[in-house]
Amino acid sequence: MARNPEHAAWETHLASALDAEVEVVATRSRRRPLQLRVLRQRQGENRARMRVALHPFFGAGTAELREAVAAWVRSGSRARHATQALDAFIRAALEAHPAPARPPQQLITRGRAHDLARLAEAVRRQHFAQELKQLPPLTWGRFSRCATRRSLRLGSCDPDGPLVRVHPVLDSEAVPEFFVSFILFHELLHVVLPPRTGKSGRWVHHSREFRERERAHPDHALVLEWERQHLTALLKAARRSAPLTQPQTQAKALVRRVQRLLFGD
Repeated sequence: MARNPEHAAWETHLASALDAEVEVVATRSRRRPLQLRVLRQRQGENRARMRVALHPFFGAGTAELREAVAAWVRSGSRARHATQALDAFIRAALEAHPAPARPPQQLITRGRAHDLARLAEAVRRQHFAQELKQLPPLTWGRFSRCATRRSLRLGSCDPDGPLVRVHPVLDSEAVPEFFVSFILFHELLHVVLPPRTGKSGRWVHHSREFRERERAHPDHALVLEWERQHLTALLKAARRSAPLTQPQTQAKALVRRVQRLLFGD
């Protein structure tokens, strides 16, 4: 696949300005239209390696914009003039390129085992009564084809909505209500405390206040322990694109499969 010529121009400039190996990739994030990731150096290499993600509205960039990005990568918020210039550019670009209208989506809150609307309203009343007068849209998500092995995103909050999604692997009687409620609490906390830029100029999604409020939740320790005990089972269920099942349910299903093989339907 041919390289994006605009990305190639950025790579040439940034590599020269930073004396580093730079890869430029695209991002559609409006919350983080400019992102930096420092990569591990290969053995024997002296130059730093980094990946810079740019929103398409950066285009090929003017000379001033390229210098500002290079300064931000090099020094973060210490490059005050560059940071201010980038903030102004991004604000203007976001206004000139409004977010595309989200296609209508069927929101499903009542699942097989858990009703997200009921649980979320209880969470709102208990923890966010003064901050959230009404709930954002909620829905059970869809199973992904990605066969994840070590991690599982159990909830998400789309800041451009906002829209809160909960992973369907949790829609099971095997998952206690307190756990689903805590996932909703975490995502609603993102609505109350949205991402912001930190002192380094990079986006902070889980601020100190966020972590403190999360730890103060009365079920925090219980939730962590339940997740520790069941994470492997959750990962396996997600790979099967099925909700978590009780151990005895799995055993019964195995017996039924063996019976079908031996005796037919």
